[in-house]
Amino acid sequence: MNVQVSIHDKYQVELKVGYPLHSEASRNTYELDLYMFAPRSLGVHPEMYTKQQFYSDMQTYIRLRTPPVPLNQLTAAGGLFERLHDVFIRISQRPSKEPPSDYENRIKLFCCVFKSAVRDYVAYIQDIECVEDRERLTREYITSVRAVAEAYRTLHAAIQTPGVGQPIHDLYCFGDEYISLLIDDYTCYLVDVLPASDLSGSMELRETLMAVVRDEIEYRRKRGYPSIPEKQNDNETLVFRRSILKKYVASILFLDTEVRKEGVLLEQTLFSLAAAVAMVFATAVAFISQSIYGALTLPVFVALVVSYIFKDRIKDLIRYYLSRKMSRFLFDHKTRIHDASRNVVGTCKESFEFIRECKLSTPVRQLRDRDHITEIENGWLGEQTLLYRKRIRLYPQKVKSIFPDHEIEGVNDIIRLSIQAFLRKMDDPKKELFVMDDDGFLPVKGTRVYHLNLIIRLAKNDTETLKRYRLVLTRKGIKRIEQVRN
Repeated sequence: MNVQVSIHDKYQVELKVGYPLHSEASRNTYELDLYMFAPRSLGVHPEMYTKQQFYSDMQTYIRLRTPPVPLNQLTAAGGLFERLHDVFIRISQRPSKEPPSDYENRIKLFCCVFKSAVRDYVAYIQDIECVEDRERLTREYITSVRAVAEAYRTLHAAIQTPGVGQPIHDLYCFGDEYISLLIDDYTCYLVDVLPASDLSGSMELRETLMAVVRDEIEYRRKRGYPSIPEKQNDNETLVFRRSILKKYVASILFLDTEVRKEGVLLEQTLFSLAAAVAMVFATAVAFISQSIYGALTLPVFVALVVSYIFKDRIKDLIRYYLSRKMSRFLFDHKTRIHDASRNVVGTCKESFEFIRECKLSTPVRQLRDRDHITEIENGWLGEQTLLYRKRIRLYPQKVKSIFPDHEIEGVNDIIRLSIQAFLRKMDDPKKELFVMDDDGFLPVKGTRVYHLNLIIRLAKNDTETLKRYRLVLTRKGIKRIEQVRN
């Protein structure tokens, strides 16, 4: 198991948790606990920040991990592209108006694998320190992306056949435009991250990278794709289409979920028990008062009114007590995870609550490791501790059967959490400070920040991992994320 914490935007933090699949077991079970330590000065407490508020601030996506294929192997014989090519050949031999069942999925999967391969290759080039190796790998990158684009575009001829419907052409074009945009984006990124001094021995290489970008823009213009960047424009169409195509292509890897409330039958049974206990009390008061004062007397009337009042309070108090006790054993939601054919491939349970510090485990309390300056920053008021729990059970054989001719190594759980509820009571981030210079004092700008500490606990079987992060916040949003290593 592994976790990556990053900034999705200035108001959302993203956790990407990877769950590996182990085929030797019939099911794989994973635990995720997210502890959030918020200063009490931010005003985040159970009465203000409810379960419903937390879940409305959170988005979760569960998706398959992209099958790993090296960039230079994407068009290799017997690989992913050959299987895509076979689908196009079948269409050319048996033209139809509607796309075959696996046609769209093959295009999406090929685009997803290409994106993952390009991203990893560019990241690898960026981490290489040797200039000569960078240049060699950059040339290989140029050769590989051009080869993939060229191979995909040769498929178009196969479906330019009488009888092939427009939906088939449209799906091909979606993949074609997406591949072109990926090459455009990652090539520009590569030019940006590689220092010009690294390529000073071969300015022709830098020019070749820019030529790749120009060629892709010209290709999209020639094909009539509207995703063309313009200098004197807000490029609304380009941004919109890129976002839509990204979601469309990535949808092949996302698993569907069906959320249900857990323990409904048990909850209603316990609440019925609370009502029964309250009714027993009210009935007992009625019997006793009538046996003492008679059936129709003023004392009996008063006793019945008082017993009715207490009956409602007793019922509500028992319900509250049982709800608190149940929350320790039951989760808020139970989610069924299934594939496109509605086959259940896993389940997920999740819960949220505020907990007291005394309930924290020793490893979590030690990792939090508050110091004197932290107590001062919190105004000596302490912290509120929020706990989000998640338990995921996956059936590896069922998950891997979704794409039987590809190796699915794991499942990624993407959690996005809005932190806007933590910003409402923050001070103005702009502070004026003074520093000394030769002429006296010089005013400078300062920034008021707050710390939201996160501890993430990952567990599988008997292994447990704890990681701590610090979100540095201002009233304008997330400033940065720091991993704290103890």
